Amino acid sequence: MQIKKRFYAAFLVVLLTASSLLIFICLNLLSNNQNNPLVPVPDDANWVLRLDAESFVKKEVYNTLFAEKDDAFILKVRELIEKNLNPDSNKKSLHIDFQEDIVIYSVKRDTKSFLLVAVQTTNSNAFNKNIAAYCKANQAGSAKGNCALFIQQIKGEKDPEKLQSTLENILNQPFKELEKAAPEKNEFIALDVKKLPLNSAFSAINLSVQHQDSEINLEGSIAYRKKVGPGLKFGLKPKGVYIYSRFIPEELPDTLLNFLPDGLSTFKDIQAFALDFNGTYLEDTKENMPNNFAFLLVPTMNLIVQTKNSCNVTELWEAFPESVRSSNLSLNFGNTIYRLKQLSPNTYFIGVDPTSVIPYSGNEILSLKGNLEKVTKVYGGTFVTAIIENMGPIRVFNDFLKSTDFVQIKVGAKKGKDYKLEGQIKFKPKKLPLHEMTKMSLDMIQFAEQYSQL
Repeated sequence: MQIKKRFYAAFLVVLLTASSLLIFICLNLLSNNQNNPLVPVPDDANWVLRLDAESFVKKEVYNTLFAEKDDAFILKVRELIEKNLNPDSNKKSLHIDFQEDIVIYSVKRDTKSFLLVAVQTTNSNAFNKNIAAYCKANQAGSAKGNCALFIQQIKGEKDPEKLQSTLENILNQPFKELEKAAPEKNEFIALDVKKLPLNSAFSAINLSVQHQDSEINLEGSIAYRKKVGPGLKFGLKPKGVYIYSRFIPEELPDTLLNFLPDGLSTFKDIQAFALDFNGTYLEDTKENMPNNFAFLLVPTMNLIVQTKNSCNVTELWEAFPESVRSSNLSLNFGNTIYRLKQLSPNTYFIGVDPTSVIPYSGNEILSLKGNLEKVTKVYGGTFVTAIIENMGPIRVFNDFLKSTDFVQIKVGAKKGKDYKLEGQIKFKPKKLPLHEMTKMSLDMIQFAEQYSQL
């Protein structure tokens, strides 16, 4: 019986591999699609995302079969397919053409929000006839010409009539041509966010995500609502993930400086900052300090903050409880010791190594660079850190970060309030960007399915 099961499992792997190989050959011999997609995107769309499915599938099939030879990944894909496709289903084909781009966007009508997915179909009559079998109560679909549109209500009271009328209204609007990047850039994701909430510091984002053999490249622009303040005259010697920013969203001070005592508005009134982050230490709790799951979470970092008005670092030190205050403007959390230093009337340093401070005279608006593994690194008790680092989504995310070697993102002035964005994520030798992203996405899907069943 066991031999039969093993033979069956091996046969399925061989069959899936052979099928994938056939798909790969067909895609490369029969298709070289560079057509700009034509889709009915209304002017009031909040954001638009275009996925070059053909480019992604062709490259990922090659990675899985020839570069990685990832049998475990193939088995995961097979398990996912078996879980989500019922072989006894009477659902008929929608004739979707996956050699064409997939376009996803969001619109709002009155108090209701809708998510739309536009694909190409080779048989619109069959799509219109069969789509109802695939839809839930808050979903609908229809095709016009070669364009098939799927809609789902994601916010507001359910209204089937409004859902259908919105679908028909959008499908009957003029089609727009979405311009693709040059073929050599291998763009597989294009994101255009046109309308961000008024309470957001950014008003629009345009981003192109491109893949090469060992890296992911980013190109785009950001529109910023506010005036950018002057740059720092100080920087840091980077050792972990280094961030320099003159973009200061309203929520940032509370996130960046949540370890500071309450009532220090002067020190949280940030104009610019530089941060070198090397992980988080799980310290023993201290009197009058936050208690997070029986630990004091202390970031292992060096931080320079430039405030809008004058500040006195001695006042900052005195605001901490006596349980952590030490001599010479230092804060002792146990394994982590912070040093405080006044750099200028409105600039201060707080961190583990004051010697890391260096002069700086750059003009960039935002800069991020370093080793991404540091983002989720946790130090402290071996048992507890092992549990944290192996928790579902954290473990999956860590596995992806470990495949990367270096990240660098820069935002510089362009025109008016629009700023040019460019970046690069380099991967370690023998690590393939698309394959690592696909594995992470697949693991996240499996984790989400397991969590939903709890």
